[in-house]
Amino acid sequence: MNITKTQILTYAAILLGGILLGWMIFGGSSDQTDHTGHDHAQTESSNEVWTCSMHPSVRSDEPGSCPICGMDLIPASSEAREDDFTMVMTEAAIQLANIQTTPVVRGVPQKEITLPGRIAVDERRISYVTAHFEGRIHDVKIDFTGAPIRQGEVMATIYSQEVVSGQRELLEAYRNRDRNPGMYESAVRKFRLWEFTDEQIQGIIGRGEIQTHMEILSPVDGYVMVRNVVDDQHVMEGTVIYEVANLDHLWVTLEAYEEDIDWISVGDNIEFRTRSNPGRTYEASVAYIDPTFNPQSRTIRIRADIANSDHRLRPDMLVTGILQSNGREENLMVPSSAVLWTGSRSLVYVKDDSGEVPEFRVHEVELGRRAGDHFVIEDGLNGDEQVVFHGAFRIDSEMQLADRFSMMNRQPGTGAVPAGHQHGEREEHTAEAEDLSEGVSDDFRAELTEMIRVYLELKDTLVESDFEEASRLSSGLKGELESIGEHRNQGDAHVAWMESYSNLMAHLSAMDEAANIEEIRTQFRYVSDMLVQAVKSFGIDGIVYQQYCPMAFEDEGAYWLSSEEQIQNPYLPETMLMCGEVISRIER
Repeated sequence: MNITKTQILTYAAILLGGILLGWMIFGGSSDQTDHTGHDHAQTESSNEVWTCSMHPSVRSDEPGSCPICGMDLIPASSEAREDDFTMVMTEAAIQLANIQTTPVVRGVPQKEITLPGRIAVDERRISYVTAHFEGRIHDVKIDFTGAPIRQGEVMATIYSQEVVSGQRELLEAYRNRDRNPGMYESAVRKFRLWEFTDEQIQGIIGRGEIQTHMEILSPVDGYVMVRNVVDDQHVMEGTVIYEVANLDHLWVTLEAYEEDIDWISVGDNIEFRTRSNPGRTYEASVAYIDPTFNPQSRTIRIRADIANSDHRLRPDMLVTGILQSNGREENLMVPSSAVLWTGSRSLVYVKDDSGEVPEFRVHEVELGRRAGDHFVIEDGLNGDEQVVFHGAFRIDSEMQLADRFSMMNRQPGTGAVPAGHQHGEREEHTAEAEDLSEGVSDDFRAELTEMIRVYLELKDTLVESDFEEASRLSSGLKGELESIGEHRNQGDAHVAWMESYSNLMAHLSAMDEAANIEEIRTQFRYVSDMLVQAVKSFGIDGIVYQQYCPMAFEDEGAYWLSSEEQIQNPYLPETMLMCGEVISRIER
């Protein structure tokens, strides 16, 4: 068979075409498949979110270090779902942040109340020895306060022209008692009204002569609590000569603070101890609750009765009472450390383990009474939740940084942290605070600025850990607040400052009495929270920086104000001086 040149070229073209087609179908498909898989892997990688185990609000699209604490970022779960009321945390993050939870408790609230007080004389057992006629005291037998005395014992003698005349009438009436018994009874009645005893009356009759000086006798057994006379003193009718108290039964008067009043009822048992014998416990029951409130001490007086036959208890002894009180019905309760309280609003964080990754949801709750280490929850929980009792402040801080609903941020999504806050960015953000500057006078703003100046000095002193200087500045800061006064500003600014003043004064007073620098730091934390809000609401002259350390107070976190942007941590200066971040720059 002869093959022409044309045929050879045709076959060659077909062969080359087949090879090319096979390469395109198989080789090209394989390359395309690999390329597609590679792109998919890249897409998955690019969609993976990295976060910090200690600061879940940090988000990055690539590995790296946390801009807050420097820890390596870890992958965030792709299953995590967060909203304005939820914070997702991995188990590793929960362990590192030391977040601890406990079930909501259902039970009858109980509270142990410590009540300061003192022993007092039972007012119902005080007898008053009174002059029922004008006269002159003679021969005072009981001449000092506190003297023991028995009923019928002579206390003093008295001369009275009225008593002398009365004796003449008594003797005359006695002699004529058969003819006029009414006159005799009238004369005897007069001496009884003068509080002379029947023995004294019969003594006058028996002697048949007038006594110029009559004896004043004690009406009861007891102790002389008050002596108002001396020898030869002239007294008028109605003068109280002596006060005699029977100390076989005494009162225990105790001061109950305002927050404890609802826990105390008549009949409640009280145990108390004295300082003189702290090993001995006495028992009594509440007999009376004062209806009036003491505005200075912010307390109400309660009273118990106590037998004192051995006279070991003495009036004005200081005592410490312990009252165990039980509620009347079951309630939901959570540990007090689980509650983030900001006045009218209270928050708790509830852990939800139903998903692949644990999440924490914020619940706004209505608080009832405080029962020891727990708060009664009136509304906001169902009773089957797990609440965060350690680390709640830490979670709340991260919620605030992420611009979600939190203790200081009622309106999430309004810019507390700009949207899309990513790893490596250091953008400013501020907690919500109502602008009340329109109701603030220039004088008030100047005085608040001076108070902040002293506060900033105190902050620097805490950085230096100088207790003596910190104590001095604590007193100075309290003095600045007192100088400003409570009733300032107009409208809403007036109401807001009144509340701030009361809270600041409470913590500054505690700071002023602190025994060491750690106690000052504890109060400084709360003072800082309130001054941050005051500066934002009322304004000051100049610029300050709100700063935050998440590691302070065992990882609960704490804020402070600084005049400089550079971090100088007043809570952990010895170990973590540079730990912290600038939350906001505040200026008017």
